Amino acid sequence: GSLPDLALASSGGMGQLLGFKNVVFPARDLAASVEAWTAVLGQEPAFVGKDFAVFTGGGAEIGLSSAPWVDHPLVFWEVAEIEEAHRGLVAAGAVPLGEIADGSLAEIGTADVTNGDPATGIVDVPGGRLGVLRAADGNLVGLHQAVSFA
Repeated sequence: GSLPDLALASSGGMGQLLGFKNVVFPARDLAASVEAWTAVLGQEPAFVGKDFAVFTGGGAEIGLSSAPWVDHPLVFWEVAEIEEAHRGLVAAGAVPLGEIADGSLAEIGTADVTNGDPATGIVDVPGGRLGVLRAADGNLVGLHQAVSFA
């Protein structure tokens, strides 16, 4: 299962998990999802872009994405060094995913990665780096490394 894999990885090759970064929910209609989550959380989002919105507060961050990365919630773990953590998860049996032409995720090597590192699928975004892998049990694992603006 994913928990033993994560525990094994965090005790060795993955490095230290620093905690949850956020949960990203699919939002095929971003405006409708922003409206719904604004009502649920009782606050406006901290950021809204063309395909992504973020709510922050209470020690939690909730993302909404209209990009076809996921069809269910995806938890991102904060890590100190994403490439080390990524290698540790692959060593523990996880399969790296990358963003392909239609905006969805595919296993590295099965289609051309159009956004991010073609070898790992790791993507640079404002303020961070992201990676997504599929654990041996089929669940997705997101990694986030904070990056300072230089």
